[in-house]
Amino acid sequence: MATEIFDVIVVGGGPIGLAATYEVAKTGASVLVLEKNNSLTRREVPAILLECFEPCEVCRFFLQHLMANPIDRYTEDFMADLAKDAMKLWDDLEEDSGTSLRWMSGLLNFGDKDYGGNTPEGTLLGPKDNLKRLEMTFKELTATQIQERYPFKDLPPDWIGLFAPDNGVINVQLLLRTLLSLAKDYGAEAKQHTSVLKIRPCKTDKNIWQVHTIRHETEDITFRAKKIIISPGAYVNHILKPSFGVHLDLDIWEMVASYFNCNAGPKGTIFPSMWFQFAPDNNGRSRLFYGFPTVPWGPPNLTRIAVDAASRRIKDPSERLTNVVNPDDIRDTQDFIKAHVVGVDATVPAFTLTSLQTNVSDNMFVMDYIPKEYLHGGREKSVVVFTAGWAMKFVPLLGKALAEMALHGKSGFEREQFSITRKDKKNRPILVDDNEDDSHGDRLRGESSFAFTQQASGSSFRGPSQHGQIL
Repeated sequence: MATEIFDVIVVGGGPIGLAATYEVAKTGASVLVLEKNNSLTRREVPAILLECFEPCEVCRFFLQHLMANPIDRYTEDFMADLAKDAMKLWDDLEEDSGTSLRWMSGLLNFGDKDYGGNTPEGTLLGPKDNLKRLEMTFKELTATQIQERYPFKDLPPDWIGLFAPDNGVINVQLLLRTLLSLAKDYGAEAKQHTSVLKIRPCKTDKNIWQVHTIRHETEDITFRAKKIIISPGAYVNHILKPSFGVHLDLDIWEMVASYFNCNAGPKGTIFPSMWFQFAPDNNGRSRLFYGFPTVPWGPPNLTRIAVDAASRRIKDPSERLTNVVNPDDIRDTQDFIKAHVVGVDATVPAFTLTSLQTNVSDNMFVMDYIPKEYLHGGREKSVVVFTAGWAMKFVPLLGKALAEMALHGKSGFEREQFSITRKDKKNRPILVDDNEDDSHGDRLRGESSFAFTQQASGSSFRGPSQHGQIL
């Protein structure tokens, strides 16, 4: 057993966990971050993917890190406000590091202006109210103007576009390295190859938590801390179940994305910005597509284009397919490129990947304390959990929120919509007690409580989908 008692231990060394570690360390508190993978800054990413795209737009969309990305439409005022708050914290992080972490290329949303009124995406023009309220610049475009500025062709003449310049792409690998370096500079410690097996209060002092781990798959080590931050993404139940006897009712999407060879075009990219197409389904297949420009830190003459839907959804990362990529999703994207994109070779993708996006029933974050009744006598408000939702653009804000919650028992960024004890539209809790075997028996047996098998993303479910199913 390690002898030091840390002020905070962070479980999970992804962007959120490292941001929380950095924010804790900045206060002078002692902090240790534990990561089970082989590097705190590579995160299971193939070498060719080191560009790691991620948009960081404030009022509407952000596509999730290495995903065929669902969008977040921040028509909800509180999410739009948090997104704008996050922009200031991005500025602070870049100032502290002396490093530019974003490429502010802008974002074009375009398509059928009437699509999506009762879907998670909402309508194309839905964000206008928040853009105006937050005094952010935007411009409406006709289909002709879109095709003059972007390499699209044969768009329906009645389609429109909405371009917002205050959007960008995050250099995720640089972000990870920067957060880890800054955290260490402020005194944080980090352990990789370290899997957390169980968290329990110390028998002799319930104010101290013991974090039981195994390092390099052979060495048992127990670390101790006054407070815990749990932020391991899709693996959150691997910590919650053995430690507290609860689990979150997760809906994990296996997203497919492809990178295609393209002509360089002006300034090294055929697309001047990110873009997202709004269009109704065709024969049950999603027509929501998104794309990125070729980023300065990535491979030249490759562009990422993908359908924004999840054909396969699972309950636990262990169910992930590891040797199959959905050919239907790839074919949908190829057909879209052939029909509507100029200068991209859709014949064979340069490479294709799948990635996991963690959600709960309403697609919002879970950011809250483990309820007192599950702490086995441990101190109330001493274990904070974060998972789910489209979080990359909020990284500095969420790191600050988690640090404040752990150190001070509260944060100005907490919201009731992120509560771990909230319920879904059928009045079922998203936090499930593993000892229950009646009202939530279906979820304890691993059966999905979600209504359908293919779903594009959104910041919240709002009602009947285009498929006639309840979201």
